[in-house]
Amino acid sequence: MKMSNMIIFYLIIVFPLFIFAQWRAEDTNTFAKANNSYEWAMTAATHDAVEQLRLNAKPNYEYGYSSTKFSRINKEPAFETFIDTLSLNFGSEDDVTKELLGRYIPVFGVLEYDGFSLNVYQKYINGNETLFDRVWLPKIPFAYSDVKGNIIKFTLDEYVIVFDAGLNEWIEGDRRELLNDEEISIELLKDADTFDKIRRDTIVNTMQNQLAYRINEHNVYTKSLGITYTFTLPLIAQEDWYNTIDDVSVIAFFQGYPYERGGGTFNEYALAGSRLVKQDMFHATTVNSQKIFYAESCNFNYSVLEIYPSKKDAAKAGYFEKSCLNQ
Repeated sequence: MKMSNMIIFYLIIVFPLFIFAQWRAEDTNTFAKANNSYEWAMTAATHDAVEQLRLNAKPNYEYGYSSTKFSRINKEPAFETFIDTLSLNFGSEDDVTKELLGRYIPVFGVLEYDGFSLNVYQKYINGNETLFDRVWLPKIPFAYSDVKGNIIKFTLDEYVIVFDAGLNEWIEGDRRELLNDEEISIELLKDADTFDKIRRDTIVNTMQNQLAYRINEHNVYTKSLGITYTFTLPLIAQEDWYNTIDDVSVIAFFQGYPYERGGGTFNEYALAGSRLVKQDMFHATTVNSQKIFYAESCNFNYSVLEIYPSKKDAAKAGYFEKSCLNQ
């Protein structure tokens, strides 16, 4: 074979492979950029939703047990903020884009102090037309029952609402306070470690079961919403579940969104806590003849003389704030 023929033959074989490899490299790079962009959009949207929860919390809430824990969460603005931020990071703020993105959010959840609230698509009939819209489902309590018929409704701390089968009545309060009532004989309340384990397991199981059911239910509506993707609850590490239930939190799923170039879909979930319940107490002491107070989370190695629920109370008592940064 002549050298010229060999060169032509080489070009015929190798050149298309080179072009294909280059195209694949560009496609991979585009995919990586899109993936990073979508992940950032999810993170920003979730954090903005959490901030909205904080803004809508009642301003007079402070550490301690209060009825405000049960009613102060305004969920709808949080979801609207989530969609707004997600849409903005996808390059558009119009209602059409928001509605389209919403189809790829099978469920948006808010872990409240005393239950789990979910925003999902539901079908309704308008005349002869079948329509779909997002709605908030009734809040799901974290309920547990023992073999004696006692019912315990858990919260994000040790406050409980219990039905005592022996007394045949509902009682509520802090677990430790209820122990002082000799008429109450619910065994679970007596052991702090067992109580905490069952409380956490009940909350996590409630969330997992409800999310799995509602995400699967979303598949019933996907064809009507113009989506062929099959939604499923992703595998989430147990540690992440337990970290989520330490405070009022947002959990969001964005699944099946097609990439503009190449095959595949974007699937992501996000968890973010709000610090609405587990707020810092403030420790006060005297250091070098100076009266100071600081947030409990600072973890200073001082002997604590007094504990206050707010900065205002500590300041009224004559203490001056020490920042966590001033180690």
